[in-house]
Amino acid sequence: MHNQHQGGARFRACPTNIAFPLLGALLLLAGVETASAMSVTELSGASGCRQLFPLSALPSFAIPLGVEECGRIRGGDVRMVLNTARTRLRVNVIDNEYEARLGRVPPKEVYEIDVHNRIVETRNAPFMPTAESRNQTRYISDLTSRPAQFPPGNWLVTGARVRTDKFGPYMISTRAVGEVEVYVKGSGEGDSFYIGNYKDTGYAIHSNTVPFEYSKTYGCLVARQEDLARLAATLARDRQEDAKAVQTIMVRDRDDVD
Repeated sequence: MHNQHQGGARFRACPTNIAFPLLGALLLLAGVETASAMSVTELSGASGCRQLFPLSALPSFAIPLGVEECGRIRGGDVRMVLNTARTRLRVNVIDNEYEARLGRVPPKEVYEIDVHNRIVETRNAPFMPTAESRNQTRYISDLTSRPAQFPPGNWLVTGARVRTDKFGPYMISTRAVGEVEVYVKGSGEGDSFYIGNYKDTGYAIHSNTVPFEYSKTYGCLVARQEDLARLAATLARDRQEDAKAVQTIMVRDRDDVD
């Protein structure tokens, strides 16, 4: 959400299940009228918090929460972090209590699993375009791609479903968006012509019946079957505890950033 700062810094009130009695008392002591809008604060996206009143009106010992902290309170009960080498996936299971979601108390469970992101060298991988890329290439058929690694960023995990083929036992899908080289097939055997780089989707976490040490991928993360089953169980258990939980995977572009 784009915030316009008029009249100095502003307080961002946190939404939904956070109680305000103490803050209200502090504001009354400071001579500030509390607005009824505080109980109906609206969100704009996962990290936006509506601005309500000037920060200068707060007592010096009342510390407002930032936009990122407000977003974390909404969910993110399972937060995965992939290292830059794309070889280790850390899984943080966060308690539902909002102090835990803010990182003020340790996660209730932390574990790591081995993964890899070894890419198949080919120009004939499936092209899975975003809506934008589909529109940009709508007049061209027989498109293929040169796969790329799982893109950096902080992405939503959208589900974990059973998969019974060689890539099972589960497929953990995400909303990650990457960018790949796109080709159109030529008339000759093996011919292909580069037409540009376009955004693509379909990045997930799965396994492979080919041994872990030798398997390759079109961009997804590959985990051992037993590790994938553990991760899928963690995500399912979290959904059972809170159907609205926001589960994420952060793919780092620097290892010194948490």
